[in-house]
Amino acid sequence: MILTIRGKNIFGDSKTKIDLLSCLISMERLIRQLPDDVKIHNQGDDYIDFIVEPKDKDDRKYYKSLGFRREDL
Repeated sequence: MILTIRGKNIFGDSKTKIDLLSCLISMERLIRQLPDDVKIHNQGDDYIDFIVEPKDKDDRKYYKSLGFRREDL
């Protein structure tokens, strides 16, 4: 399963320093919820892919709740 995050989307529509910090804290929470064996692929432009292999149906549901989708083959 894959989750693609665009760099400029990390900051949302922030207009203030507090908005920026809030967005970063939110992103930190997401990253901390990922398994230790997550693969990270930096596409070299503005996108980062997080790739995980669910071990079972429960993992698949959990990753889907975080925004992951099935990887297109």
